[in-house]
Amino acid sequence: MNYKFLFIFLSMTFSMTLSVDSLKCTSKSDDFNCRLTSMTPYRYIANYDDSEINFPGCEAKKMWLLIRHGTRYPSKGVLNEMEQLVELRDKILLNCNAGNCNLTDTQLINLANWKFSIDKNKEMTLAEEGGVEMRGLAERYQSRFPELMPDKYDNRTYKFKFTSKQRTKESAGNFTVGLFGKNGSFDVEYPLAEEKDRILRFYKACDKWLRDIDDNPEAYSEVEKFKASEVMTKALNDLSSRLGVTIDYDRAKSIRSTCAFETAWHENSKSPWCELLSPDEFQIMEFSHDLKYYWIDGYGYPLTYQHACTAIGDMFKFLETNDGLKVSAYFTHSGTLLKVLSLLGLARDPTPLVHNSYNSSEDRLWRVSLIDAFASNLAFISYECKSPAQEPAEDAQTKKVSVKNDLKERSILLMHQERIVNLPGCPKDFPCPLAVMRNKYPDEEDECEFDKMCKL
Repeated sequence: MNYKFLFIFLSMTFSMTLSVDSLKCTSKSDDFNCRLTSMTPYRYIANYDDSEINFPGCEAKKMWLLIRHGTRYPSKGVLNEMEQLVELRDKILLNCNAGNCNLTDTQLINLANWKFSIDKNKEMTLAEEGGVEMRGLAERYQSRFPELMPDKYDNRTYKFKFTSKQRTKESAGNFTVGLFGKNGSFDVEYPLAEEKDRILRFYKACDKWLRDIDDNPEAYSEVEKFKASEVMTKALNDLSSRLGVTIDYDRAKSIRSTCAFETAWHENSKSPWCELLSPDEFQIMEFSHDLKYYWIDGYGYPLTYQHACTAIGDMFKFLETNDGLKVSAYFTHSGTLLKVLSLLGLARDPTPLVHNSYNSSEDRLWRVSLIDAFASNLAFISYECKSPAQEPAEDAQTKKVSVKNDLKERSILLMHQERIVNLPGCPKDFPCPLAVMRNKYPDEEDECEFDKMCKL
């Protein structure tokens, strides 16, 4: 397979079938908790059915996991914005007391009782909820694949790796607690974290992507156009009228971010800032976020997902190597997950996401709230499956009849958010033959010329 074929393949519209039996949030959900984009807590999309997964005639051999860190605290910039909401809150209360707003007494009381009390030293670190997410995720995967994931650590069985950030290191630590218990997790060995890891955070090592996309104002043009659109203007005017103060896009974004983080941190309480946004306003803010991620981390530019081939190549190499290791678990970031998802062709809509497609995008597949919440994960599980029994074959010399049904075929099962993904051209709800997977995705070095595609 060459790059031309890869581009054609990824330009197709793919479908992704997910079981939603235990999915609290779906594309049809109106609940604001399901529209918090990359800050959505994993509990709203987790698959709590942890029944053991088995396929007739197949034996699970290895598992490769890619996991986004759990719920974290905000960046320094967002923390400053949240702190500035104290002043905004006071203005809202003052105007409301003068009768210049349209909020209920309950909303006003909850807003008056709100306090900003986050230690700024916690910026970008793993929150308590993030540890809960990781431990639960580990326990459920272990229940589904007990033969692959024994509850006693052995460095000949398990491989764990995280990036240079505290939130991925602590995510890995909590994941191992879920597998081995607190005491057992102390035995786990980790390799030295790399700042520009070409598997866990490949985009940080891709100079061309950093210049031409991440730092390119043109890549953000669709978001900027949507921010200036009639849809957004009306939403901001409505919100301003309701609160009694002028709200611009940045203020609305701060309100939504505070709502999202406080929702993620506190399962049993509701942030008063969530009460200020209408369902339509949540959807509009969600679309602006999805639009940005689509063009920066998704399908907007081919290079974005093409250079994710280093991660996919590592997956194939691990699953095909008979080295005794059963599990390789990587702990990484949103940017990695979204680019790999795009390389796989998941959550791809028939037409590009653009600034004027809001009204026609209600059923879009690219919903970051569902595909890239905190603790989002991808799992590739390799199997040895017996080939289907063939018709009896008559030997020309001996005239004896034999049945060739003991051949074993390597196959791969793909899971996203703990649910089986059905890829086009693969059996439904069954591992996909390795040959088919290798034909779909770059598995050889000459199909992943990272240095060449990333060189300025």
